[in-house]
Amino acid sequence: MRRTTDTNRIVDQIRQACFACVAVLMLLAVVIDPCFGQAADTGLPKGFRPPPPTPKELSIEKPLTNEDEVVEARKKKPELQAALDSGKVNPDTQKLIDMVIRVNVQELSMTERRDELTTLRKSITRYFDQFIDATKHAEMKKFACDSIVKHATTLLDGNFHVRLQAVLLIGELNMSPEMPGLRPKPAVAFIDGLPVLLDVIQPPQGGLQQPEPVRILAAMGAHRLLELGRHTLKINSKIPVDSAKRMLAQLEGNGTDWYHLRLIEALVQTALATVPNAQNQQEPAIVEALARILSNPQRSYRIRARAAKLLGRTPMPPGVQAAPIAYSIVKLTQQIATDLNQRRIFSDHALFELNDVYLAFKAEKGESTTDGRKQAGLVSTLNQQPIQSAYKDILPIIKSIFRQFQGAPAGKPVQATIEPALIQKLNDWVKPGDMTLVPGGVSIEKTLRKAAPATTSAVPPQARRQRNSVISTS
Repeated sequence: MRRTTDTNRIVDQIRQACFACVAVLMLLAVVIDPCFGQAADTGLPKGFRPPPPTPKELSIEKPLTNEDEVVEARKKKPELQAALDSGKVNPDTQKLIDMVIRVNVQELSMTERRDELTTLRKSITRYFDQFIDATKHAEMKKFACDSIVKHATTLLDGNFHVRLQAVLLIGELNMSPEMPGLRPKPAVAFIDGLPVLLDVIQPPQGGLQQPEPVRILAAMGAHRLLELGRHTLKINSKIPVDSAKRMLAQLEGNGTDWYHLRLIEALVQTALATVPNAQNQQEPAIVEALARILSNPQRSYRIRARAAKLLGRTPMPPGVQAAPIAYSIVKLTQQIATDLNQRRIFSDHALFELNDVYLAFKAEKGESTTDGRKQAGLVSTLNQQPIQSAYKDILPIIKSIFRQFQGAPAGKPVQATIEPALIQKLNDWVKPGDMTLVPGGVSIEKTLRKAAPATTSAVPPQARRQRNSVISTS
């Protein structure tokens, strides 16, 4: 009888264990089935998300030259060197120079050169900077640069990496290179390459739409060409206005803050106070665009602070009201300081952004506005009472964070904080009743982008690595 009872107890335990196993298996089936069950008519597991397709630009292979042409061009190097040394521009030398440049530039398109693109690109600019003295042979240097731009343009529908190199090449061209030394001279950029970069940034109707990374590099190249080559343009040149219109059109579109930041940096280098509209009426379009970015809380702190800095460097049109700009800079500073105290942003990020805010008011090392007519900084270019008050209220916050970094032990992260009383002073500012810069203008609170992607103004600490940097004021 005892043996029967023990047997029954063992059977019951086994039955319970089986029921438990069945329950676990059923639960697993419920959880796993959506992932491993086949989706209707696809043969794929339910819930399966395939990786995004490879961008078509990465799969394009369009070699425009070959190894035989490269070898032949290298054999022509002594002949090319003799032609460059002579400085004579005639059909024979032009044919030779153009042939060698075509092969050298289009060598970037060869698939087997994919790991050498940067080296090849730099060798082109370095060679012609070194062996053509533009002060003696300006015509030959211009012909060579024109040839480089012409053949680099043929690469803009090729592989993604090749497009990047083509845009970089055009943006790096010089009529004369930088001259270091006791009396350094800045480079004189080849401004005639700018129209091609503008076509990359804002293509004409029916033109090729480039990926944003290519347009970012084009904007950076345009910035350089305008900054270092604008003074070589003829007085009646349409290039600055055309540049401004195309960049402003891009700012109205759906670009990332990183792309738009590069655009506004280039935009200010047009050195225009006003831009003509469709009715050929002059408008403060550049200042308004910068102010609308500055006042937009959906934009990142990085681009808003940079827009503030650039407002102090762009030529200021007459009649601009300072109150909306001053209020927007105050609110930006308040938001950065508040998020810093709440540890929603890193201290070093706040440092860099507040440094740009400081430079919105003051010049750095005696710099001027991009047209060279005034000292940089809103205290100089828009010296009205709201600007003076904003600078007075913001400066203690900037000094505070600078002191905390300058006095921090090397190699240790800085956890900066701003005194609440200083932030409260900014909170007391009253919003102007009119947020337009000029009578009849657009409110700077109107979003610049037609459909801005979601962008947080503050980035959680876990999203970025802490950096240790110190910026000193002048």
